[in-house]
Amino acid sequence: MPFSLKYLAIPLSLTILIGSGCSSDEAEQGAKQIEEETKNAAAVTGEKTKEAAEKIKQKTPGIIQNMKDTYKESEQEVKDNTLQKGDTATVQADAYLALTPEAYDELYKLIEVNDVNGVDNIVNDNQIKEIKQDSEVEVIEREIRRTKVKMKESGEEGYLPTSLLEPVK
Repeated sequence: MPFSLKYLAIPLSLTILIGSGCSSDEAEQGAKQIEEETKNAAAVTGEKTKEAAEKIKQKTPGIIQNMKDTYKESEQEVKDNTLQKGDTATVQADAYLALTPEAYDELYKLIEVNDVNGVDNIVNDNQIKEIKQDSEVEVIEREIRRTKVKMKESGEEGYLPTSLLEPVK
C-alpha cells in the first residue's frame, strides 16, 4: 500500500504546487518532503507489523499449551464419566435385565410397540429379569446403546441400556 501511495502522492502534490503558482524548485522540494514522509510512514508501519508478529510468536506456545491442557482435561473427564470394562455402576431406574443380546433386541422391539403381553411372555420364559433401581452392577462389555453387566448381588449376567447406568465414583 505505501508503494502505490508514493506514486500517487508525488504527481498529485506537484500538480497542486505548480497549479498554485509555486516554482519548480519549491514543487520539487515539496515532492521530496512528501516522498520522505511516505517513506517514514512505511517504515513505521513495517516496524509495527514486525512488533505484532513478534507478540503473536511469543503468545502462540502458551495458547498451544492451553489447548493441549484443555484437551487432556476433557479427555480425562469423558473417561471418568464413561463406563469402562470392570467399572461398578448403579442402575438409575427399575428395569429389565435381558439375559442374551437377542432377548435385549426382542424386549426393545416389544417396548417400542407397547406390547405389554409380549414383554410378560419373555419375562415368563426367563429371557429377562426384573431388577430394581440402585442395584449395583459390574461392567463386562460396553456398547453405545447397551452394556453387558454382571449383577453384584446375584452374579447374573445380562444386558441393560447404557443410559440407565451411572458410574460409581
